[in-house]
Amino acid sequence: MFKLLEVTRPRSQGQTLEAILNFKYSGGPGHVEGYYRSLALGLHVEVEPSVFFTRVSTLPATSTRQCHLLLDVFNSTEHELTVSARSNEELILHAGECQRMAIQVDKFNFESFPESPEEKGQSANSKQLEEERQEARGLEINSKLGIRWTIISFRTGEASVEGLLNQLVLGHLQLAPLLWDVLVDGQPCDHEAAACRVGDPVRLEVRLTNRSPRSVGPFALSVVPFQDHQNGVHNYDLHHAVSFVGSGTFYLDKVPPSGQAACLGALLFLYTGDFFLHVRFHEDSSSKELPPSWFCLPSVHVRALEAQA
Repeated sequence: MFKLLEVTRPRSQGQTLEAILNFKYSGGPGHVEGYYRSLALGLHVEVEPSVFFTRVSTLPATSTRQCHLLLDVFNSTEHELTVSARSNEELILHAGECQRMAIQVDKFNFESFPESPEEKGQSANSKQLEEERQEARGLEINSKLGIRWTIISFRTGEASVEGLLNQLVLGHLQLAPLLWDVLVDGQPCDHEAAACRVGDPVRLEVRLTNRSPRSVGPFALSVVPFQDHQNGVHNYDLHHAVSFVGSGTFYLDKVPPSGQAACLGALLFLYTGDFFLHVRFHEDSSSKELPPSWFCLPSVHVRALEAQA
């Protein structure tokens, strides 16, 4: 008979598992008389993860409400294993192999996390509160990712990114307080190219949803068309190919907290081809007051097709 008295569980890479096992044993005449001997055995086990992440970074996605989380995954076992995420991404790693895994995730609304009643007006513990908040964000992200590893016909386990997400990565994973949407002929254009006909007016709408606790704006925006030649060269000299119906500058009035605003315009494509629209903010006092991360607009891809006969 033995009894496990205390255990120290690993919290991160390279931790140890320690335990004390107490044994009681007896036999022969002593057992009949109720005598026994006891033995305490200490265990010290070095714990190494089967899978760990050597680098974590992010890349923007086509939608401003999503991004790609990039994980450099290392297989420290002697077996081939499969790493999978809840969003159906899957990666096969040979023994001792490291590969990059890209997981598309919806950005997180960290502002919705409840604050403790003592948090307001308590600057002495601000560092501790920020660490607790960052830990809560890590837990939320880890639960949404659902990363698991599997060694076929052997075992399976979970892989965690807790403690690996620095402030920069968390900032990229956070949903911005200002949500921008660009619509072409009434359709969102953050996933696929919007199609139009040469010579037909194309309605362009820029919408703003203010999730911040303050009023923002007014804003002035310019729409700059260009073509991407897929070789690092962008052609902005498109006066002969694209024409605006009216002004190419859009104006948005001041938007209150939880409010929405929109501005409308139109343009004509005179030739067929693939075009992109870059929405650029004017550097005035309203936009300078806010962080650049608040002005993240989706890329606009428009494909101009032959006019119908």
